[in-house]
Amino acid sequence: MNLPEAVILLDSLGDLLPNNTSPILVCASHCGDNGTFARKLKNCHVKAVFLNNAGIGKNQAGISGLSHYEAEGILACAVDNFSAEIGVARDTWESGIISHTNTQAEVLGIEIGDSVKKAVAKISSIINLPSSSPKYLHADSIVDKKKKNSSKVDLKKQIQTQIDGVSITVTDSITFLNENNAGDIVVCGSHGGMSAGHYAQKHHLKAVFFNDAGIGKNNAGVKSLESLNEAGILACTVDCMSAEIFNGQDVLDNGIITVCNQLAKNRNINEKMTVKEALKYI
Repeated sequence: MNLPEAVILLDSLGDLLPNNTSPILVCASHCGDNGTFARKLKNCHVKAVFLNNAGIGKNQAGISGLSHYEAEGILACAVDNFSAEIGVARDTWESGIISHTNTQAEVLGIEIGDSVKKAVAKISSIINLPSSSPKYLHADSIVDKKKKNSSKVDLKKQIQTQIDGVSITVTDSITFLNENNAGDIVVCGSHGGMSAGHYAQKHHLKAVFFNDAGIGKNNAGVKSLESLNEAGILACTVDCMSAEIFNGQDVLDNGIITVCNQLAKNRNINEKMTVKEALKYI
């Protein structure tokens, strides 16, 4: 696979390292955000990012990050979730088709329907230019106006709550968990793709509820459920139209289950059940 020198592929935004030097990030994570990931990418020297639209979903949460990346001066595009598998960066690079863009992308000529490779070709020759570049200045000037009206709120990365006496960990992203979450029942705003499943296994969770991210190409949005079953972790996804992606509290409050693994079915958890109903069976 030929990859331009300026590009880095990551299956998850959680894998981005502080010492990153690649200005163009092709990532298979969803494009939902509340500003948390946008600030992280800026601190990690990313100037352009390509993400999955996660089925767009409730309140267009799957592309909510576009405005936050814009506010941080980062060019951002979302790819159609049926063009590339969520959680698989190589597929995003090889097959991703742009479905949504922010202002910086539009200014540099990226269009809906462009492939990720075509979009990268459009920007790779100028992405490293100094900010005195007329095109880059134009994008930044638009962003500066929007920054004046934007507010940044750092939310807690996870909260603990109880449902009918059962302790639950709620978080917007499974990447926010740590070694102290081993054995937890987690309700998160992440997609249910393979990269998210790796985090669930890494932290040895007891059970986890994801967003199905519109399910998408090759059922990528729910693909981790089978491997989690083999690892002994009960797992379900909720409809992306019932709860916002990257909003763990909404998944808990409003999520409607779409897919369950066998361990969940063994506990009489079924499709169309609410997350709160399902938690009573764990």
